[in-house]
Amino acid sequence: MRIKKILNNNAFITRNENHQEIIVIGKAIAYGKHFNDEIDENKIYKTFEPVSKGDRKLILDMINDIPVSFFQIAKRIVDKANQDSKIRLTDSVYIALTDHISSSVDRAKEGLFLTNQFLWEIRSYYPKEYDLGMWAIKLIEQECQVKLPEDEAGFIAIHIISGELGNRLDDFREVIKFIKKVTSIVTYQMSIDVDKESLDYNRFVTHLKFFWQYMMYKNEKKSIGDLSNDMLKIIKGKRIEAYECSLKIKEFIKQTYNYELNNEDLLYMTIHIARITENSEEN
Repeated sequence: MRIKKILNNNAFITRNENHQEIIVIGKAIAYGKHFNDEIDENKIYKTFEPVSKGDRKLILDMINDIPVSFFQIAKRIVDKANQDSKIRLTDSVYIALTDHISSSVDRAKEGLFLTNQFLWEIRSYYPKEYDLGMWAIKLIEQECQVKLPEDEAGFIAIHIISGELGNRLDDFREVIKFIKKVTSIVTYQMSIDVDKESLDYNRFVTHLKFFWQYMMYKNEKKSIGDLSNDMLKIIKGKRIEAYECSLKIKEFIKQTYNYELNNEDLLYMTIHIARITENSEEN
């Protein structure tokens, strides 16, 4: 890899085999280097290729304003999301995460902290992303010698969620609203207190998130686990109440989103509701 333009000691521009521009970041990676020099690829923290005009300007501004260490912290968070949680994130999330980490550390040093109004929802509906956020703030505290509140774990989780939703941050609020409403229908219709810490409820929420994305954007449908035994119970009519609850949810979705649940949608919704009900009755 050869340097085509030096941005600063920690960043330079090169091109790939298709002559597309690549921005490369690494601590002191371009120090003492010149045009067309080869670089040590072991020093690379992150490459952006190819980048849009909007992202290019944002990255270049950040390179000049933000210490390279924050890029490295963001990369470690993104790598952990990929490796441990199998969450695939876009470069735009990496950029936003780097910027947020830099800002949160600056605020912490001044004793200024923001309240995360979605913290409860993130803990309840996005536990995997919340746990990643908690791991991230411990990493930031260790690397930057600052103490961050739990709210910051929630903000980092939101950036991760945004990446999962295709960088549509507004969708996060809409998904939360959708899950809350469907849960309230189940609670009222089935006359139960839903155990939101249970594995069955977590599976139900995961199903609702995937369903919402399919309903809104026609993404690939995904089902959670082997439900064949539960399907047999439903076919035998053992959980008619759960099916009737699904019909109420179908009516809500039709009125609110103008989307008609098909038989498969109803079946999966019924199965998850039946599981939650059984869990609550046992407790």
